[in-house]
Amino acid sequence: MLAWASSQPSTDPFLFGNNFPRCRTLRGTDQLHAHFISAGLLRTPAAAAGLILRLCASFDPCHHFLARRIFFSSSISVPRDDCYLWNAVIKSCTHGPAADSRAAALAFALMLAAGVSADRFSFSLVLKACSQDSSLPLGLQVHAVVLKSDLAGELYLNNCLIGLYSRCGRCELALQVFDRMQQKDSVSWNTMIDGYTKNGRLDAAKVLFGEMKARDRNLVTWNTMIGCYASSLDGINDARDLFDRMPERDLFSWNLIISGYVKLGRTENAAALFAIMPVKDVISWTNLIAAYMEDGQIDLARQLFDEMPERDLITWNAMISGYVNNGSFAHALNLFHEMRTQVNLTPDATTLASVLSAISELGRICDGIAIHEYTKRNRFPLHGKLGVALIDMYSNCGKLEEALKIFNSSGDTVDHWNAILGGLAIHGYGKLALELFKTMEKFPLKPDAITFIAVLNGCSHAGLVHEGLKFFEIMKKYCKLEPKVQHYGCIVDILGRAGWLDDAWKVIVEMPMPPNDIIWRSLLSACRKRGDIAMGWKVAEASGEGGFCDSSSYVLLSNMYAGSGLWGHVGRVRRIMRQREVRKIPGCSWIEVDGSVHEFVVGDISNPSSTEIYSLLELVNIQLE
Repeated sequence: MLAWASSQPSTDPFLFGNNFPRCRTLRGTDQLHAHFISAGLLRTPAAAAGLILRLCASFDPCHHFLARRIFFSSSISVPRDDCYLWNAVIKSCTHGPAADSRAAALAFALMLAAGVSADRFSFSLVLKACSQDSSLPLGLQVHAVVLKSDLAGELYLNNCLIGLYSRCGRCELALQVFDRMQQKDSVSWNTMIDGYTKNGRLDAAKVLFGEMKARDRNLVTWNTMIGCYASSLDGINDARDLFDRMPERDLFSWNLIISGYVKLGRTENAAALFAIMPVKDVISWTNLIAAYMEDGQIDLARQLFDEMPERDLITWNAMISGYVNNGSFAHALNLFHEMRTQVNLTPDATTLASVLSAISELGRICDGIAIHEYTKRNRFPLHGKLGVALIDMYSNCGKLEEALKIFNSSGDTVDHWNAILGGLAIHGYGKLALELFKTMEKFPLKPDAITFIAVLNGCSHAGLVHEGLKFFEIMKKYCKLEPKVQHYGCIVDILGRAGWLDDAWKVIVEMPMPPNDIIWRSLLSACRKRGDIAMGWKVAEASGEGGFCDSSSYVLLSNMYAGSGLWGHVGRVRRIMRQREVRKIPGCSWIEVDGSVHEFVVGDISNPSSTEIYSLLELVNIQLE
């Protein structure tokens, strides 16, 4: 049942209009309608008209639906010759998530059929609805009616038409309206320039800006052009020139040019402008924080974050995702806990997805389960990046059953499929990954480059050589995807694990791009496993010439020689390492015990329980021997 503001309902529709309950379902709308009837609020035309206006002024889409139901009801007397009332009904079709250009156009058509003359507001409302939906056919019909009316030369309506055609991607039609206008104002010019920029017609926007008289240019004009120039690598200097020439600037102007520098990675320019800004808002601070994070300067980003006078959720998200992208996963989690305990902010899907990525990398399954429970309690939809992050987290933490459950209930994008295929691949379920990949054909989803990386990894871990080569060909011939270095790396790994070292070498030699260190290390590892010293030395020499021979590659080569008893060669490799000042990075591992993550480095005794740990390891070694 609906909750009413008072036990005794008012019979005055204007007073009652302030106490409308929210309607979340059709049943709630029916109950509210029944109450209006039983309370006598629809007995007179004036009362019904007043109630419709109140309902149309609400922000609740269900109230808009009820207003239209009452207005068009044949059993209720409503003054349908009132243009103002018709406009309210048309407007109710253009607001909120349920906005529908067809409903607005239908109400407009019924208005004309009833013999009510449309005014400029009527036309502007239906044109706005067509613009929101990018509904060109309906817009063309409304334009035809405008031309037949007495309002064809109306400046306001012509500006609406320019906006409609620009929004629909038809700049040539917008320009026809613009050229035929007897009178133009700054809105006309700005709408036309904005349409050009949003449709990628930057040159046309620049020409139009040059034709504008100085008195017609306002802040909107300058800001639109700065945004136009700043969106391209070649235009940022022109954007700065415009910025410096502006007769006046507002906060949006400063944020635009700083954002342009940030997107192009020119952090120093962004920081220099930020330092001289007369007034800064949250967007200004967040832009520079994002720039520092993108540049890997996480300490400067944190310093800026701590200095901010106020922060919003976007700022916290920028910091958390920045930590994750820079590999500082523990810092990301600590900041999230700080946000939850010290700030009255509710995390959104972006926050939770970033946190799940950090949890996934650290393997903190308990925290991951807690986040999952939070998403269920708060009914977060899992059809976007949040569902992908959950699948990744459960997969990386070894909980494939949970990952599959989430995938089965929300896997409707390629990213979901990529996440589950990748999870199955890294855990050795190559055959299951291939079966799942084949079912993808039943859905209107096209596999992308990441999909094939997951599939090829699955083939590699499961030893499916022929299947891997087959899918590599499918990727090129049928999916028309150009293989990247990662795909060639997967093929080299597949062939190397199977012992097809000559074939793997041939793939590397014939690659259209230079191999990276991962590909060389993969083949070198296969050579060590197979004991093929000749091929191993060949790989080491080739990778050294390309500058890709890192500490891991030298260690693999040394271990390969040691395994064959060639100690002279082992000494030679170590001498080369000393000469080239190559240092082996010590191995590191993490383990979570009772909610705390412990880090271990080779030979490390910093852990308080290191004595007990090493004693237990000695005991395990004795038992293994």
